[in-house]
Amino acid sequence: MRGVGVAMGCALLGAATWLSACAGKTPGPQAAAAAPNADASVADAGPAERPFAASSAEATQLVSDAVDGKGDAIRLCVRAARQRRGDPHSRVAIEFGIDQEGHLIGVKLASKQPADPPLLACVRDALKDAPFPRSHAGVITITRTYEEIQL
Repeated sequence: MRGVGVAMGCALLGAATWLSACAGKTPGPQAAAAAPNADASVADAGPAERPFAASSAEATQLVSDAVDGKGDAIRLCVRAARQRRGDPHSRVAIEFGIDQEGHLIGVKLASKQPADPPLLACVRDALKDAPFPRSHAGVITITRTYEEIQL
């Protein structure tokens, strides 16, 4: 008789509560919203939000940091370009342009260097997930020079 009373009591509590109280299931959505979830980062996974730079100087620094953070991948691109050129120690200067929304808008070789579309494509690919900042500074352009010292 006791089982009938419990079943009737559970039926009166509602479907979500009944599942958690009577069936041994996890709490419903209301309880999950009230309690912190250790796996919330998995559910919230997605593209990282771009930082916002308050000034032109801060935007330039954040762009510089993002490019430098991808330095190893960019150096691999440069090394491959040097091999294609047959000059393992050539100086390679690359200009990077970032718009005010934090998107990479251009990568080009600086000052009088031979065209190298594979190098530029490789560098763009290396920077595809770089955390470039948003800002009110307009387009930010920086130049990085990759050179090896010959001994």
